[in-house]
Amino acid sequence: MPPKTQDVANLSNGNIYLVFYNVFLSLGWLIVLIQTLHHLVYEAGSLDGLWESTSSVLKIFQSLAILEVIHAAVGLVPSSVAMVIPQVTSRLVILWPVLCAVNNTHSSIGLPMLLVAWSVTEVIRYAYYFLSILKHVPSILTFLRYTLFIVLYPLGVTGELLCLYAALPTVAKTRMYSISMPNALNATFDLHSTLIVFALLYLPVFPMLYMHMFAQRKKVLGKSKKVD
Repeated sequence: MPPKTQDVANLSNGNIYLVFYNVFLSLGWLIVLIQTLHHLVYEAGSLDGLWESTSSVLKIFQSLAILEVIHAAVGLVPSSVAMVIPQVTSRLVILWPVLCAVNNTHSSIGLPMLLVAWSVTEVIRYAYYFLSILKHVPSILTFLRYTLFIVLYPLGVTGELLCLYAALPTVAKTRMYSISMPNALNATFDLHSTLIVFALLYLPVFPMLYMHMFAQRKKVLGKSKKVD
């Protein structure tokens, strides 16, 4: 017997908010995916104009992911803050000081890679979340949620690192967002060095998150097989 669908009227205020949040984010990322595929298909794979076609919606919906850290911190969702922060932070660093600030990243092959990986992942993830709250997740969605990451996660990370690498020469040359001594704050900051350190952090963090998803896959899909 399929699980009984939860009536929205019987949900707590927190869960009602989460349903609307996840539906909104899933639709937003679907727009990014459609914009990406439309451009790649109708422009014969050309990267010219891809960023301009997707950036407005991308900036809104990726930035809204900051709320997920708050959701985890206040206990609105059972996610670990320690797992959420690196995922959200990595995306925001790639989005704002890399993609938004350095134009030559828009011609990097990493851009379509991360756009496809991010958007497909998020459409499925947010749809899974809001349907889980309603207790009516189709088995195919569960399978996709815990299987496609095997390809999409490495694809996205590769795209992120390629875009970051493309940004480094410009960041070093212009010293954008960097702070030199002396100054009133008596502090210094170098974005170029920070991005290099950030890229190196992928070495320990990516395997940790990737293995975590495999553990979740075994737990969820293994449970489904036992039920069947």
